[in-house]
Amino acid sequence: MNKQVRKAYDRETVIDVIERRNFECSPIFIMKAWGNGTYEKYGKALDEIASRFPDDICACWYTVPGTTHSTLSNPEYRWGYKESYDEAETHSISEATVLLDDWKDLDKLLDVFPDPYEEGNFIPVENAVSTAGNRYKLGCFWNGFHERFWMIRGMENLMCDYYDNMPELKRMGNQLLAYFKVIIERYAKLGFDGIFTSDDLGHQSGPMMNPAIFRELFLPLYKELIGLVHSKGMHFWFHSCGDNSMLMPDLIEAGIDVFHPVQKGCMDLEKTIDDFGDQISFMYGIDVQHLLPEGSVADVQNEINMIKTLFRSKKAGLLLSAANGIMPDTPIENIKAMLETSYSESYIL
Repeated sequence: MNKQVRKAYDRETVIDVIERRNFECSPIFIMKAWGNGTYEKYGKALDEIASRFPDDICACWYTVPGTTHSTLSNPEYRWGYKESYDEAETHSISEATVLLDDWKDLDKLLDVFPDPYEEGNFIPVENAVSTAGNRYKLGCFWNGFHERFWMIRGMENLMCDYYDNMPELKRMGNQLLAYFKVIIERYAKLGFDGIFTSDDLGHQSGPMMNPAIFRELFLPLYKELIGLVHSKGMHFWFHSCGDNSMLMPDLIEAGIDVFHPVQKGCMDLEKTIDDFGDQISFMYGIDVQHLLPEGSVADVQNEINMIKTLFRSKKAGLLLSAANGIMPDTPIENIKAMLETSYSESYIL
């Protein structure tokens, strides 16, 4: 494998890929995503490998509000409204706190919603964007509407809310939309090229909610949010793990420009490209569940070259990334092969 890797692409090249005018390049983003324990295992060896591979995207993350406690000096910069959550119910494998356990307290939560203009929350953005040069600038924040709802209500509660408490969800969604719109305006004023957020809408074999629920609750919210993004001349990038096949027409109607990760084992890649590749571009996520930890170096190289060849042959817009965090059971040789093969544009049709 040739150890000479290319320079970072400029913003014009990335824009041409996203807007499907260039099928020869595959810009790279979140490829060096170390999962829990990976850096602790490999340490400086990862730093040495990563230093050889420039990021094509300048990703800038603002400081999002905390949940039970603030992430900044102002203690009110959080999503929770109670003075103490010490006795609160928890949910999910992370044992996150249920912030709103009774809908009768919705007004209390909405009355103390965090301030999107909070002093200091864009300092990391200003610091990061100063290093962008002529790279594509992407404003990032995780946890969109569905994810934020489940962080506030807890997953089990939310699954019932979709049927029992739709008016309350719509109220909370509209206030969350107003919050996100300010964040987007702030990124736009700094000259950003795109916005990237997440909403894990899929499980392994389908969406987490009936598509009719998505259309009633989330589609109007995303249409308005993405409409603002587009009105500012920016692209909208969207991460959703799992099988999103049934929701893809709705996500396209909402206006997304780049979809990530097209999770292997959940979505049929070739059918997804055939059905939607003329309408959006894809940031394909290299499989971190089986390929990277279990495959050989040759398996990793062959898979990535196959992906590039497939997209190029179908004239579909391709960006490359890891599908999620790269876990510590991944051999470092496979990490190196993934980066070297992804950054190389020499492959055979």
